[in-house]
Amino acid sequence: MLIDLTSILASVILIVLAVMSWFSNPFFRARNLFAPNLSLDEESNEGDDSAGETRLPAQEPSFKKWPRISILITAHDNALELDNHLPTLLSQDYPGIFEVIVVAEKGDGSTEDVLKRYLNNRRLYYTFIPDSSRYMSRKKLMITLGVKAARYEWILLTEASSTPLSDTWLKTIAKNMTPDNNLVLGYSNYVKEAPAYYRFEQLRTSCYCLNKAKNGIAYRTNSNNVAFRKEDFIGKDGYRGNLQFLRGEYDFLVNKYAKKEKTAVETDINAWVVDAKPSKKLWRQQHANYLCVRQHLRRSKRFRLIYNFDHCLFHLNYLAILLALVFSIFTSRWIITGIAALMLVLTVLVRTRIARQVLKRAKTQIPVWKIVPYEISILWRTIKYFIWYIRTDKTEFSSHKV
Repeated sequence: MLIDLTSILASVILIVLAVMSWFSNPFFRARNLFAPNLSLDEESNEGDDSAGETRLPAQEPSFKKWPRISILITAHDNALELDNHLPTLLSQDYPGIFEVIVVAEKGDGSTEDVLKRYLNNRRLYYTFIPDSSRYMSRKKLMITLGVKAARYEWILLTEASSTPLSDTWLKTIAKNMTPDNNLVLGYSNYVKEAPAYYRFEQLRTSCYCLNKAKNGIAYRTNSNNVAFRKEDFIGKDGYRGNLQFLRGEYDFLVNKYAKKEKTAVETDINAWVVDAKPSKKLWRQQHANYLCVRQHLRRSKRFRLIYNFDHCLFHLNYLAILLALVFSIFTSRWIITGIAALMLVLTVLVRTRIARQVLKRAKTQIPVWKIVPYEISILWRTIKYFIWYIRTDKTEFSSHKV
């Protein structure tokens, strides 16, 4: 067995790269982001890593009176989803006063028919944007009209295609609506019928976004579950400065109004919402839209630096292991071969273990053997979306079409 300086240096480099890659991981940073929640119906945690842990009672709000809240929903060609989810929103078990505001497009007959069935519900208010609205994002126009129509200071923005997991969703979010906060970020993921990769990436991106908001200033959100203050929105002219972009309404909202230590992150299971399964076209558009709007988000470079560093280190570790195996086998440096093989096994086991803990706490069922392949594929999928974005006519992302 050949022991020389090259073998020693190569082994040390392999060990250092592997250990660094284990902890340069969004799942590791967010390992405490999701509490070891019980299921909604208090089912046993048998087989869960968190079994045996005692769940602390939810923290009581620091205010004496529950805030009045306006739940804001925009509807566009999804009348069936709106009809399915409105009852859950209108029947929230909330000790305070709240209203549900739906903003739709004038002439959307299906949506109008759904709303008419709730005419007798005093909690529901709806309005429409005119068909002639041009030269700005219709989605952002809907949100702006909804905010102006809201009677209450706190606005909770979600989608017609999203539904709360619990009838205490509003109450759980509201306990963060204190005088010290101006934003509340919740968590959302796709229904279990959505592709496993979609749910995996959604959770992984949420780990970056929510952890950033919890430990600094929020950068953006990928969740349809955001509460903000009407006073902030009106006082700073809403979406002024990015009205030309068709989408990015949640990203721009969080990016513009986030303040240091003024954003609450709520990941209790009762505060989650579940999103409908996106089509392949919508999934691709979401990624392309972010590639467009990220250039205009504040604090983008800092956020992307961490994200890109994680990816580079992750792939560099695997590349170094592969090169070390090839080199050591051809040169008969078996110490390097052994260390490289050991680091490969440990990398897979450690990263899988860390991700599995967060996946369980976030109630995201992904086969264990898919975790590392999904992590590896993120870079290549991102490159594919970037190429598609580069080749796409940029007017597709703008409301200012010639």
